[in-house]
Amino acid sequence: MISKVLSSVYSWIIIVVFVIVVITANSFYVVNTLNDLSALEARLFTTNRVINAVNRLHVAVLRIESGQRGFMLTDDEKYLADYTETLGLINEVMDEVEVSSFSSDIKVQTDRIEQLLVLTKAKVNEVIEVVELVKAGKEQEAIDLVKSDKGIMLYKRFETLFSEIDSSERNMQGTHLANLMSLRRDSVNTLIISSVTTLLLIITVFLLLKMNSREHEKYQADLESVNEDLETKIAERTQELSVFSEELARSNRELEDFAFVASHDLQEPLRKIRAFGNRLESGYNDVIDERGKDYLARMLNAAERMSMLISDLLAFSRVSTRGKEFGEVDLNRAINSVIDDLEIAIDEKSAEINVSDMPVIRGDKSQLEQLFLNLISNALKFQSEGVKPVVSINVTNALPEDTSDILISEEYEWIKITVTDNGIGFEQSFAEKIFAPFQRLHGRSEYKGTGIGLAVCRRIVERHNGQINAISKPGEGATFSIILPKDSDPFGTNNNNGETTNDA
Repeated sequence: MISKVLSSVYSWIIIVVFVIVVITANSFYVVNTLNDLSALEARLFTTNRVINAVNRLHVAVLRIESGQRGFMLTDDEKYLADYTETLGLINEVMDEVEVSSFSSDIKVQTDRIEQLLVLTKAKVNEVIEVVELVKAGKEQEAIDLVKSDKGIMLYKRFETLFSEIDSSERNMQGTHLANLMSLRRDSVNTLIISSVTTLLLIITVFLLLKMNSREHEKYQADLESVNEDLETKIAERTQELSVFSEELARSNRELEDFAFVASHDLQEPLRKIRAFGNRLESGYNDVIDERGKDYLARMLNAAERMSMLISDLLAFSRVSTRGKEFGEVDLNRAINSVIDDLEIAIDEKSAEINVSDMPVIRGDKSQLEQLFLNLISNALKFQSEGVKPVVSINVTNALPEDTSDILISEEYEWIKITVTDNGIGFEQSFAEKIFAPFQRLHGRSEYKGTGIGLAVCRRIVERHNGQINAISKPGEGATFSIILPKDSDPFGTNNNNGETTNDA
């Protein structure tokens, strides 16, 4: 008979359900009992905290008063050591008492503790007043204050209130202990309630799981539909971006062609202006008055400056349009070639150029030489009068923080080249401005140039997939840091590789 019952599926279901209910009920009973125990322990802890805090306050008041009496009787400041130490801690003890009062469940007890703190402050102030009078040599006034029974009355009130608080808290301790014992008697009712609640919870959970499963299936279908729509939109947007990218590339090419043609066509009128200006200056110098000579000189200077601007603009636009194929570049040879080209300027200023051992990298040799030519030329140009120029060029492996802003930083091995000089420097707030085309920090009368050299440097470095920045202080020179990959391809390979032959 028993085996038949156990072999029935429904019987096994009933047994499993019964076991689950019993285990769950017992679990909830244990949890509930532990919660009650935790609550009672928290209350006991609170009462103990109040008792301990009040007792510490009582002891502190007694120590202060004891130090006062010893000092008055002996006039020996050794007795004030304990007094002084306790005064330093009295505020901390009072704060502890005040904080512990917030945890009390009885409003009357909180009011008592507040009154106790008021009496403590009054008693401590009375003791301090007596000690200060003795220190000031007013022993008689201190004795009169002590004989006035003010301190005794304050202490009696303090002692009475302390006893009431201590007694009340201990009574609460007894009550909490009694409640703790009554937990056993309530365990049966708690077990029944927890069992019923657990069963209802299990049924509710099963219903919710069923409903949630249906909702999940519905949401899954909706999500798949939304994903299909998103994929369609992404494909459309990708196609649009591709069209925009091609349009942008075409627009950039047109702008570069425009800059080249405009610069080239402007050179011819300038040549005529300068040629006829020179003829006027040489052939008609005797018939032109001083004012006319001044105008003529200004015109020739302006024409020369404009010619330099056009040439620099051409150089700036050709960084991308006239860039050559990348190849192996020995930076030692490239820098030595630049130093040879600047030999006259270096000798005139007795400049010192220090170059560490440089690596071989992949790049455009002529552009890298232009890069170092511009940087070294600037270091020689922007110098204070009478100062010997010193330029140091060093190389190290780039650190991760140096390449953190570069999107392709993980694709290449990077080096960091620093070019440091002892020139006039500049404000760090201009560190970005100096790389913009035609930006000058000084007047033309102070230092010659068009303000495009560093813009060309940045464009060259960016074509090599790198970064360049500057750090400087006025009068302390400048340091240009160049982050370059050792082996990379040009940024934007759609250049003409020098095939355009129109030269200004």
